Amino acid sequence: MRTAMSKQKKTLYSLLMYMSYILVAFLFIAPIVYMVVSSLKTDAQIVADMSTYKAFLPAGILTFDNFSQVINKVDFMKFFKNSVVVAVINVSLVTIVNAMIGYALGMLDFKGKNLMVSLIIALSIIPTEAVIINRFMVANEFRMLNSYAGLALPTIGYPMYIFLYYNHFKGMPKELMEAAIVDGESYGGIFWKIMLPLSKPICATVIIMAFIRSWGDLLWPTLVTRDETYRTLPLALRALSTDVYIFWGQIFAFATLMTLPVFIIFLLFQKQFIQSLTMSGIKG
Repeated sequence: MRTAMSKQKKTLYSLLMYMSYILVAFLFIAPIVYMVVSSLKTDAQIVADMSTYKAFLPAGILTFDNFSQVINKVDFMKFFKNSVVVAVINVSLVTIVNAMIGYALGMLDFKGKNLMVSLIIALSIIPTEAVIINRFMVANEFRMLNSYAGLALPTIGYPMYIFLYYNHFKGMPKELMEAAIVDGESYGGIFWKIMLPLSKPICATVIIMAFIRSWGDLLWPTLVTRDETYRTLPLALRALSTDVYIFWGQIFAFATLMTLPVFIIFLLFQKQFIQSLTMSGIKG
């Protein structure tokens, strides 16, 4: 009797847990579904369905005109190219430079190391908006405004990424470095030949985070760019909303196209990303 009651309680508990998971998943997926479905509707249809459940369903007048207008009228490919160039430069340098700093702090011993780690932790809690004017002044002094370099280079160093790499390399076995030193390998060679290849999970995590940060950044490109030559996708998306009219269908179509690269990047690195989260959980 008790065994049957216990099984029923476990079944009920599992059912409630799965229902909770489905609810949480729906809360995350619903905005994406709404965005994709709305990108196929006319502005009038979007406004009519906005306060009903039909907003999440491909019902009513469906068309691909929003996508064609975004690509042709807004010149989506031009801004897409700018965003890709900036993201590739930024993510590549972010991954390597912050890994080098994390490697030095996590595996090497030198004077002032603990102070530097403390400063990095302190800097990680300072919002970007608090230092963005100083960053802009530095970029202006180096004449980097309105260029790919001005968009990508000033945001390379990021305390959170350094701290992630620091924790990763701090947990690496010292025997690897000692054996390499005995074989005559330099510290740089140890980083490139041994430590970096063993750091694929944390690199994938940083790549995903850095790409999302660079791809969706609006504030910094607004300050740095002066014309449409180097403007990125977030700036172009903002232009679809005016004081006279808001192009809802084009906005959702633009946002859908803009989201695809992020989705592709996550699919490419999801295995390493999940592995990194698992390793972090084990270390904790």
